[in-house]
Amino acid sequence: MTVIQVVAALGMIPLFASRTFLPAFLTGIFLTYPNLFPGMDGVDPVPDGTMLTRTWVLVTLGILSFLEILADKNPDIRSLMNNAVTYFKPASYMLVSLGLLDNSSVQILNEVQLAGFDPMWILFTFGMLAVHWLASLRKDFIEFLEDIDEDDNLFIGKIISWLEDSMVLFGFILLIWSGILMVILYTGLIALFVYMRKKQEKKLEQQKIECSKCGERNMPFAIKCFKCGNKQAQVHQIGIFGQKKDTLISNVKEHQINLISHRKCPSCGNKLQNREVFQKCEYCREELFNEPSIKTFTKSIDKKFYKIAGVSFLLGFIPIAGFIVSAVLANIYLFSPYRKYIPKGGSFMRKMFIRFLTLLFFIFGVAFGFIAAPVYCIMRYYIWKGKFKARIPDEPKLKLS
Repeated sequence: MTVIQVVAALGMIPLFASRTFLPAFLTGIFLTYPNLFPGMDGVDPVPDGTMLTRTWVLVTLGILSFLEILADKNPDIRSLMNNAVTYFKPASYMLVSLGLLDNSSVQILNEVQLAGFDPMWILFTFGMLAVHWLASLRKDFIEFLEDIDEDDNLFIGKIISWLEDSMVLFGFILLIWSGILMVILYTGLIALFVYMRKKQEKKLEQQKIECSKCGERNMPFAIKCFKCGNKQAQVHQIGIFGQKKDTLISNVKEHQINLISHRKCPSCGNKLQNREVFQKCEYCREELFNEPSIKTFTKSIDKKFYKIAGVSFLLGFIPIAGFIVSAVLANIYLFSPYRKYIPKGGSFMRKMFIRFLTLLFFIFGVAFGFIAAPVYCIMRYYIWKGKFKARIPDEPKLKLS
């Protein structure tokens, strides 16, 4: 077992933790055509027969990598993939590691053995477990981002996704140039991420307020204790990204509507796990839309709609930037409250139509933003409101018992 083999095996761990197929595709291309990579002109391709250098394998990995990059930019697909990829990634890492041994396994088996066991298997097993751990860590981070911007209104998810694509490509090139440096760099980044996550968890826990009656710790914007139902003395306002604000609430009904808009329980403030319009909170068993009612909720969003439609008209006079700001405001305050109660997925053609419509309005908004911005807000608002209302049964059988 050589030092280069050890460094390569360790250096590939964070790459596979970020993407499933792209690192495997880059590895296969490098082994087959090393001259395509900067500074690798003098490196000879591996002998024929290695699994990753076969044409059908490269073509398959290339297609899968392309589809994976596209899928990760879509919040709906990304959410569905999150649970599965924590298992696909370590499996992919192990398959690639074994594939690299096709033509060198005899040589490796003749090297230092531990009680007849090849040391490379220990390294590969460690690597597979490490990939699973890092992939789980990434999943938690993605879920944290979704809590902040679940519908990707500010494009946080897309930006992170593009950064990960870039890091995988940069990390692979750095790995073949200077493997040890790349391992050190990624170790530092992972340590930083773990520290930030622990700090955020500690901050969220510190923000909770103890119930004066039972002592249970509640969310800072909880109206009642989720355990004993006691009214909380201090109730903080909730920010546009679901964060605690220092300001205390002055209007309980308005605060409840804000909680519902973030898909949080209107009583205890905890996150509602599914997208059903009528459901019970898992923590306090409060019935959603019992109080305030759906009618009150939609009326509140309608009021915001009239204001933002007017603001979008004024913003439309600012070329490009005005349309973008108008669209972001509409996404956060108008579309997102309805979208949070609509299942992800849906018609592909409808989504493509909406994206085409958005692009068309954006182009039109460069010169005629004062028309395009409010029309865009109006059309999309009624689309999302219509989809939300379609999930409400006609009969008043909604009272959950």
